[in-house]
Amino acid sequence: MPETKRVPGLIAQIGDGMIAIAAKRGGLTYQVSSCDFGILAKVTETALVGLVRDLKVEMLRTIERNFPGSFGTIDQSRLVLSYDLVNNYRSAADRVAKYAEVAQRNAATDAEGGDKQLRPLTTADIKNVMKAYEKFGTEKFIKAFVRDQDIMMHVPGRPLEKMLTEYFISMDLLRKPLFIDVEMRGSGRLFNEFTLVLDQILLQAFDEMHTRGGRCSINLNVESVFTEQFEAFIERTPEHVLKDVVFEFRQSNIVENFDEFQVARGLIKSKGASIAVDQIFPQTVGLVDLDYIGASIAKIHWRNGAEDILKERERAVKYLIDCGVLPVLIRVDHERALEVGARMGINLFQGFLIDNMMKTAAGQPH
Repeated sequence: MPETKRVPGLIAQIGDGMIAIAAKRGGLTYQVSSCDFGILAKVTETALVGLVRDLKVEMLRTIERNFPGSFGTIDQSRLVLSYDLVNNYRSAADRVAKYAEVAQRNAATDAEGGDKQLRPLTTADIKNVMKAYEKFGTEKFIKAFVRDQDIMMHVPGRPLEKMLTEYFISMDLLRKPLFIDVEMRGSGRLFNEFTLVLDQILLQAFDEMHTRGGRCSINLNVESVFTEQFEAFIERTPEHVLKDVVFEFRQSNIVENFDEFQVARGLIKSKGASIAVDQIFPQTVGLVDLDYIGASIAKIHWRNGAEDILKERERAVKYLIDCGVLPVLIRVDHERALEVGARMGINLFQGFLIDNMMKTAAGQPH
């Protein structure tokens, strides 16, 4: 939630709810940060499903009671993370270590008299990003803020093979010089306007980003397909290059703007380019018929708990593969993702683990 809504009264109520739910199952509750709680409980797999559900319901009820109409500002998929300490102890330990790191940084900031108050995103912040692009020029802006990450094919016993390079503007790199004091969560429509500006920059900077050739992708909003910048991009980009370009659209953005997406899809396909659907969370695999909407690639987020959810969605993943839609596990940070993917017929991966494997294969330090 936005930091301005994380008031002491709300945190206290959520804490009381956590304690009550954990106590019913013989669990212990800990406050691990200013607004995060941990529960340690010995439960069966079936009981864990019920525990996670009850925790989500309790939090959503408490938030709605204190801040009516907040549903649109909450990433509900991140409300509760569960860790199996028998089979996935390392991930849980890493999570606790991150809380300790944050606590140490906050303590250091307090000791220095730092002010941690964050302000909402404004239209002025959005304009400043475009001004920075115009001031720096394309080459300097790309060097400072644009990053790329490869999608690799991983087949046991064979070397990694690059399939696609994604170009994106790093939000973390942008924030430091331009709006480090801005609270990005809960910005709603204003954040959407912000991403539209980033789309325009990526389209304008494409020629200077994509200098090595090969298949590549950029993230866009459906709305951006109907801008002058997109029209100019299509007109100046040679046909043989467009055939190697994949436009990534968020699944939620497609659903919200489906009529417009159908028109955009027709235009993109007529130019020989392809479509990927991004931000498919494990529990929404199969919710949208990606073959019907014309996607070539489905980017599925690997996250804590994904293994169990994907097991339930195995038929939906098989349907994708049978239709010729290539599933990719993204945000991969644990080797377990490679094992789960292989079992389900997925051999395309993207994430920090893959980046490190590529560096190891090339003999570079991580």
